[in-house]
Amino acid sequence: MNKFFKAMFCVTFFSVATRALGFLLKVYLSRKLTSEMLGSYQVAMSIFAVLMTFVSSGIPVVLSRNVAFFAGKNDKKSIGSIVSSGLILTGIISLTVTLILILFPEIISKIFTSSASSEMIYMLLPALIFSSIYEVLRGALWGEKKFFAISFTEFIEQVMRILIIVILFELPLISMSGTGKTALSLSLACIISSLIVIAIYIKHGGKLSNPKYEFKSLLKTSTPITAVRTVSALVSSIISIIIPLKLMDYGFTSSEALSEFGIITGMTLPLLMIPSTLIGSLAVTIIPSISEQTKNIDGGEIKNFEKLKNKINFSIRTAVIFGGILVPVFAALGIPICRFLFDNNEAGIYLSCASILMIPLGISQITSSILNAVGLEMKSLKNYVISSALLVISIFFLPKYIGTFSLIVGYAFMSITSSALNIKMLADRKLIDFSFIKTIISMLTACIISGGIGYFVNNLLSSSLVLSLIVSGIIVILCEIISIFALGLFSFDIFKSKKLSLKKS
Repeated sequence: MNKFFKAMFCVTFFSVATRALGFLLKVYLSRKLTSEMLGSYQVAMSIFAVLMTFVSSGIPVVLSRNVAFFAGKNDKKSIGSIVSSGLILTGIISLTVTLILILFPEIISKIFTSSASSEMIYMLLPALIFSSIYEVLRGALWGEKKFFAISFTEFIEQVMRILIIVILFELPLISMSGTGKTALSLSLACIISSLIVIAIYIKHGGKLSNPKYEFKSLLKTSTPITAVRTVSALVSSIISIIIPLKLMDYGFTSSEALSEFGIITGMTLPLLMIPSTLIGSLAVTIIPSISEQTKNIDGGEIKNFEKLKNKINFSIRTAVIFGGILVPVFAALGIPICRFLFDNNEAGIYLSCASILMIPLGISQITSSILNAVGLEMKSLKNYVISSALLVISIFFLPKYIGTFSLIVGYAFMSITSSALNIKMLADRKLIDFSFIKTIISMLTACIISGGIGYFVNNLLSSSLVLSLIVSGIIVILCEIISIFALGLFSFDIFKSKKLSLKKS
């Protein structure tokens, strides 16, 4: 079996297992926390995501790209220098942010109207510090293609968090609110996973070197990526603040507004993001090999242009397929799925309506990663800012007319615009052949056929929730598989092209 597919299988297996555990955790929390508490939790986590993104998101990505480039040259000294620079930079930033928040608590109190959300932020500060170490070392392991190591540590972190949170909720060991226990579990899990990744990095021969030669370069190239991801996190935070406020402007109480926000962000969106696990696995395994071909596409540093182009086109086509896999399932069975998982019909309505977004979201995700991998961080930043502006505009003006559906419409504007702009950037450099358009058409056709059949079968069996879910789900999946092969989406030529485009040069 091709080495690439072995690596992708490993990453996908652990990613699916990790996300599955994470989803079970969300289901557990949805039953332990009220929808209002769940809303407060989502608000606090959105702010924490901004802090986490600002501290370390860009540095590990650039670090992994540079490590991949120098690993191809077997330059251990440069790798050690880059890792040392990353650890020092993220350490300084995380400690500075933590001290500011501790010394000036009014910053948090002015952001949140909910005391529960404020409490969670302070409980999460240890996670901020230890995660900065964790992310840098994982980035180094990623660049050296230690896929099992990075996937295993992520899996262990999720396992530890579940164990800790169950202990905190089920055993009366600590007198603390439900949201406080949830935040504490994440901090403890981050501490444990950081210690584990340190041990793994040392075991794989990882060393540190004089960092002074890499500081400037790492900071300069990581800043655009950090900006992109910080904007993304800020957008999530803006959403968590604006939507409840807008709903309150149009007649909702504070409790009702947080409840509505908790339903769509704590129940619907996690399901919509399931394909991102598979696309993330694809990115983790293929991005280092793309980075090996070029550090900067516009700078002319290219080893093999055709190989680079083939890998990019393969990535986009695969992202379309991964993004569309669950579209007919969620479109046809969104309501019974959410009724079964969360005992909530409203989340299912959102899920059915938003299911088609998984395809453009997948394209946006993989193309953004590709742009970063070929040294187009600033282009990626520009595209994301433009598309995010459409999302913010949607949630600011549309709640008056469609309530929380404005978030779904906003994500549609954002993902489609981001995908189009990213593709244009790649097309301008002749890096794509647009074969993914045929893949999109075939995938949508398969989704319409299988989703329609699944919806009909589910209505026939609607008297039994469990029976209708099992039978309808199996029928939808079988119909989708048959449709995909009938439409020629998986042909022998595609498999041959995979082998040709991905085999080791």
